[in-house]
Amino acid sequence: MTLLGFCLDLLIVVLSAFGTRIHFAMFGWTMFQYYTLCSNLFLLLACAVQAWYEGCVLLGKRLFIPSWVRILKYLAVCTVMVTFFVVIFILVPMAGGLSQLGYYLFHGAMLHHHTLCPLLGAASYVFVDRVSLPDRRVTLWALAPTVVYAVVATALNLARVLRGPYPFLYVYEQPVWASVVWYVVILGLAWALAYLVWWLAQRFSDARESGPDLPEALAWTEDGYLKDQDALSAYTYRTIPASINGCGPVAVFDLRRHEGHAVAFADVLAEMDALHPLCIPGPTFMRAMQRYCARHLPGFREVHGAVLDAAEKSRMGILRYHEEMVPHFVPYFRVGGDRFRFFNVSAGQEDFTATWTEFAAGHFRGGSVKLIYWE
Repeated sequence: MTLLGFCLDLLIVVLSAFGTRIHFAMFGWTMFQYYTLCSNLFLLLACAVQAWYEGCVLLGKRLFIPSWVRILKYLAVCTVMVTFFVVIFILVPMAGGLSQLGYYLFHGAMLHHHTLCPLLGAASYVFVDRVSLPDRRVTLWALAPTVVYAVVATALNLARVLRGPYPFLYVYEQPVWASVVWYVVILGLAWALAYLVWWLAQRFSDARESGPDLPEALAWTEDGYLKDQDALSAYTYRTIPASINGCGPVAVFDLRRHEGHAVAFADVLAEMDALHPLCIPGPTFMRAMQRYCARHLPGFREVHGAVLDAAEKSRMGILRYHEEMVPHFVPYFRVGGDRFRFFNVSAGQEDFTATWTEFAAGHFRGGSVKLIYWE
């Protein structure tokens, strides 16, 4: 459903931009005092970023949309849902009740920022993107934009630089306890909405991802190294089969075995999984790889970009580059002279030896190249 998602994300960008233009015509740069405007600009940014990646997928330049893009849109959708529900349950009643509902939902920029963008954003995320983010901690992350706005707006009100702009922010016109109650109510509402969006997204998300279904025996070399992640579907890593994203754990397992460590692959998976900030689908982050190596294989060096000189002088290492448009970790170690043994590279090259010149000619086809190596 990438095409539909792409179209909806672009529509949200256009609607939000048009609403922002109306806001700017009315308030100039002071429009940034409004949570409504800030939340909708956040949604505009998130949908624009996701649309760019969706466009790349549609054009065949990428195979997937990164998890951080999905999280960014989730956070943005949660903030505009706060806008929508605050309008319905707080601003409209304070402004006179149901007689004001049509004005707050359909007049001027409010049509875009109070109604269309929040509803389209939520609908596209839940029913079209259909993303699974199993880790409930994202619901707490979703509070961050609202907390930041509340802190900044309260500080500006206390400094008498800003008045409001919402009645519950009139800190000098209400007792302190009233301000505290308002903050608790709105943050509670923000968390409840974040949980609701998260729960609905989980409910309507696509079925659990499945990787290649190969016998695990094909994953191992005769001398005990892992050579083919495609045969690791029985293992789970970052909530999905390791056959999809297990190249990072495979790389460190092989180097630890080369160094004589007694370690089980399942333990490597569990430890590396815990090094990521959220338990959600995704690849191995480079920072997680660095932390794991610092803990179990210290003394490494790093180089980005032109890696051949360092690689040719190294005794072993982990290469990160793009194999068939996908970020990929490959372990290697020197086997003699200028030849190295590589594992889990690609179909037909699960376990082979080559010089670095030969490897680079066959696999460096664009994208960033990074190397963690040991001299």
